[in-house]
Amino acid sequence: MNKITFLLALLSLTGVLACGQGSKEVSMESSADEATAYDLKTVDAAATTAMPLKSEATELETEKLEAEKLNQGKKIIRTGNISIESKDLKKSKTAIDALVKKANGYYEQESTTTGTTYTNYNLTLRIPSSQFDTFLEGIEKSNDKITEKSIHAQDVSLEYYDLESRIKSKRIYLARYQNMVANAKNVKELLEIEEQIRQLQEEIESTESALRAMKDQVSYSTLVLNLYNSDSIIAYSDSGFWLKTKEAFGFGWELIENIFIGAIGIWPILLLLLGTFIGWRRYKKHKRTK
Repeated sequence: MNKITFLLALLSLTGVLACGQGSKEVSMESSADEATAYDLKTVDAAATTAMPLKSEATELETEKLEAEKLNQGKKIIRTGNISIESKDLKKSKTAIDALVKKANGYYEQESTTTGTTYTNYNLTLRIPSSQFDTFLEGIEKSNDKITEKSIHAQDVSLEYYDLESRIKSKRIYLARYQNMVANAKNVKELLEIEEQIRQLQEEIESTESALRAMKDQVSYSTLVLNLYNSDSIIAYSDSGFWLKTKEAFGFGWELIENIFIGAIGIWPILLLLLGTFIGWRRYKKHKRTK
């Protein structure tokens, strides 16, 4: 009986020890799983935190590149007005012609106003934008006096790129409608598609025309130049005795010239009057003799 009791107690103790060992292993495995899960959560959280930062950095870099690109591709329209007083008008005009030719520019409009004591050149010049500053420097270095100068610059980059974007967008829609023509189910649908194509083509042509005009304004700067000689100031002056006297002499001389030219123009009438006068004198003399 004692032996049986001893064996039962030994078996019970072995079972307890085995259960304890199993519980310990299970506990260690659970701890390992929890640690692994914790590490995965930590990595995921770090990745989630890092990804927005990387995305924000990429967006900032993209915006910076776009800003730099826009800054390099700015579209500027430059216009100006300048008045030049010259003592030798012909020489000054020749010098301006040479500057225009050197800059690969051209005269958009050229007119001359000439009076008794003055001559004015009214010129509208188109100068390549890359040569505009050099052209102005050439004028400023001349011996002529600049009496008025104003230069204006207008940034049209947004309008310029907006027109380009509209053209690209409309061309995409146009291509889609053109592809739909072959798949039209009936005549009505075909006519509607063709009407859309017509409207898109008109809008594209109108937008392209506006873009071409803007490109021309950007590529060539416009300068309105007034060139006049020193005496032209006298012609518009209303004060001063000697100035008025000079004007009076000029008017008198011009009047004499007009009378002389008019007399030459009516020489047949004058000749007829002279013949009539001589005939009348002879007739009176002959009548007295009788």
